[in-house]
Amino acid sequence: MEACPISLGCDPTHSHLEGCFPLPACRNIKDQFKHANVLIPKQAFTGDPNQAHWTSDFHHIARYAKIDHHNHKLLLHTRRDLVQTQSGGGFGATVSSTRWNKYGTFTAKLRSGATGPGIVTAFLLSNPVLGEEISFELTGRDPKRVITNYYRRIQPTETLEESQHHMGRDNGVHSHDHHHHHVSKLESHEESHELKRDSTKHDLVYKIEWTDKMIRWSVDGKVLRTVLAKDVNTPALGGLPEKPMQLQLTVWDAGHAIETREWAGGKTDYGADNLDEYITTVDSIEINCFDSKEGNKPWPGPDAMKRLKKAQALETEMAKRYRKMNKGKKGDDGKFNGGQEHHGYGHEEGFFGRMRGYMEMAVLSLIKWTFVLLALVCGAAYFTEPNTTKTTTSITSTTRTSSSNQQNLGF
Repeated sequence: MEACPISLGCDPTHSHLEGCFPLPACRNIKDQFKHANVLIPKQAFTGDPNQAHWTSDFHHIARYAKIDHHNHKLLLHTRRDLVQTQSGGGFGATVSSTRWNKYGTFTAKLRSGATGPGIVTAFLLSNPVLGEEISFELTGRDPKRVITNYYRRIQPTETLEESQHHMGRDNGVHSHDHHHHHVSKLESHEESHELKRDSTKHDLVYKIEWTDKMIRWSVDGKVLRTVLAKDVNTPALGGLPEKPMQLQLTVWDAGHAIETREWAGGKTDYGADNLDEYITTVDSIEINCFDSKEGNKPWPGPDAMKRLKKAQALETEMAKRYRKMNKGKKGDDGKFNGGQEHHGYGHEEGFFGRMRGYMEMAVLSLIKWTFVLLALVCGAAYFTEPNTTKTTTSITSTTRTSSSNQQNLGF
């Protein structure tokens, strides 16, 4: 329950009512990366936004997002990766905010690492569940141009059969059990703009302003584009994104895949020895929330804290029972576990998990008392037999003991 935000895979629509905590809300921050603890691996993130401001989302695959402690900058690398992914393409980095933002002003001062064809640097707001985003993208096609875009999920207006005919298989949410189910789809609204300065040689300031009435993109104080909600609130366009999003910075290899290669300027070149790399340098990121009241409250809130304490107490009790049942038993590795528990986060600690634990304890208890009862019956039968039988048994037992002792002494 400590790791339940959507950012860690918890989908409230398919989870127990008490299974997911509220998403950490927006809080005003300005990061100049003077402290290393503002960035942590995503696998170390428990869901508590007070741990850090940012997560390195692919740290477990490649540690290509890091903070330069001497120059106080966030560095995002892209390199050819032949070992971990075995794809032959390059592998980049993504940094995501631990808080979710609904409306506000989001600013980044950065130098693009897209110094060659195929590389893309992006500064964006993203909702990974819906696929919606609001973004700046800088590609290796032309360092003096920037792409502004927003993705909006359109409500179903056509059948799956029509959808596949019009947009292909990769853009919609598809059902496999009927060919006429209605589907939603993502619509891209991309535009390209000229920059006054080379984005790979200068630190430029990129700003996204997002409200319920408009989205505005600016670079170095110059407004490049404005989209008004009143102009796009139609069934065909779907309006503006309105669900909470994470703020992200990412650099990736778009030149490896044929589908994005031309868009990104061509195939990515890592040099003859495959050791060349592309680095995006981020000086600062600033978030100014439209409403920071919710973000300034303690997370996850009093109701969720009660549920967390209840769950922790239950987990502690189950762990004690588990240790008691398994004390002295061998684990999968052949070592005695000493009654230690070996479990992680999961969905089995709910009602069915508890019932399974109770059933296991009941079966073990039944087996144990069955053996005790059998021992008592056998013992009673033994002591009620004639003396001659007891004597014979005693002699046989003594002989076996003597023989056993001789074998032990000989060994």
